[in-house]
Amino acid sequence: MKPPAAVAILGVGLIGGSIGLALRARGFTGRIIGIGRNRSRLRKALRLGAITESTTRIERGVAQADLIFVCTPVDCIVEYAQQISQYAPSGAVITDVGSTKGSIVAALTGKTGDVHFVGSHPLAGNEKPGVDHAASDLFVNRTVVVTPERKTNVEAKKRIVKFWKDVGAVVVSMSTKEHDRSVAMISHMPHAVAAVLAATPTAGQLKLAATGFADTTRIAGADAELWVQIMRDNSVEVLQSLEQFIDNLEQVRCALEQGDYRKLSRYLKRGKQARGSLG
Repeated sequence: MKPPAAVAILGVGLIGGSIGLALRARGFTGRIIGIGRNRSRLRKALRLGAITESTTRIERGVAQADLIFVCTPVDCIVEYAQQISQYAPSGAVITDVGSTKGSIVAALTGKTGDVHFVGSHPLAGNEKPGVDHAASDLFVNRTVVVTPERKTNVEAKKRIVKFWKDVGAVVVSMSTKEHDRSVAMISHMPHAVAAVLAATPTAGQLKLAATGFADTTRIAGADAELWVQIMRDNSVEVLQSLEQFIDNLEQVRCALEQGDYRKLSRYLKRGKQARGSLG
């Protein structure tokens, strides 16, 4: 399987910029074409070395690219991938980095003609957006979920899996349903909880906040509108995750209210054990 001759990245922010930097750090000498609407951000990506050239026109950016990454908010991915499929060369492969997969994969798999789409989701990054925070090692030892369907082109899937492995990721393949349910529990619901927790103390109480509060609420610092889109697209699974969390939190509240400190201890120890298993 030969490496791509040209890679196009639509949306050269944290993830898109890290893709470009990861390629260059591993000796990729082909073209890395950044596509975006903001010229100043594209110039910054060029200065940082995340891309080798840029354009604001999708048709120009993907015309000779055989591997294309859509690194935009989830509510734009389908529209952009459909546009790209009209201009990319036959046999090119498109993947996305969206945090939800069900609606995106259903709308694109087997529906982009001779250009193949494969859904993927790198579980990497932080709450700081922008190419300024991109890093060539962002994906090293991080999980990337690939979500092939029955109609997914087999060779296209192999190319996407190989790319993510080549930049150091651990690739996991699963269905879109399993993916969306899992990320609702380990990512989307915790973000909602962190946001509510961060917003609960008074201004006076926040003056006493130290590292524990900062660590627990770190992800609440991410772009709010971006997370509205993610939770809206995965609302059914996020609601189910919230219900499960609220049920468990209610058990802790009842144990404390009833003075059942053995039960409270069991919950706290269970959390400690689960957290410790993350390494």
